[in-house]
Amino acid sequence: MGKSAKIRERYDLNELSDVIERASRSLCGAVRYVRAVAESEFYNVNVKDLFKISLSDITNPAILSNLGVCAETKSEALNGAGFSRVANMVFYAFAVRLPFFRRAEDGVFVKDSRLSALYETCVSKGAENYGGIIHDDFKSMMKAAKRRETQPPFTAEWFRRWVYSEGGELAAINNRNMFLLGCADALFPLYHAALWEKLTEMFGEKE
Repeated sequence: MGKSAKIRERYDLNELSDVIERASRSLCGAVRYVRAVAESEFYNVNVKDLFKISLSDITNPAILSNLGVCAETKSEALNGAGFSRVANMVFYAFAVRLPFFRRAEDGVFVKDSRLSALYETCVSKGAENYGGIIHDDFKSMMKAAKRRETQPPFTAEWFRRWVYSEGGELAAINNRNMFLLGCADALFPLYHAALWEKLTEMFGEKE
């Protein structure tokens, strides 16, 4: 690899992992806002505004305060200790996709050793797959990336499994919960795409 294509490691592992962690907490914050909207302002808030504001800076977990809607929800599941684990699971779900940065993509190439070190840094900061509810893992993603397979779609399917197994009242079939899950189906891939763009920008700076 020539000098012109050499990646300048401008950002250290802590800075990179912090971006991933903040995006994880921001996504969970957006989920809580969706539920709060469904409870109190269901017909008065344009969901497009919620998406637009939250995605304008995925590294700012507090950005949805600009929406002017209280984020407090009556949901015991979203207020309980179990939901704090969901943020760590999102963190994990983002982190296991890192191997797909190993190949040239939009001029980006990152060494396997650096990606592995970044993944381990994320794990040390709390990224965890509680109960194995997420089917992805770092080793299988690394193998897939080395085979130059297409990155699998990032979906909210595992979050749905969490809702139906641990989500208590969120698992009931009603308008509020269907609104929540429908928004999650859109938010998860959108957040992943925005995070990928941010990391591509950070990884892709060249000398």
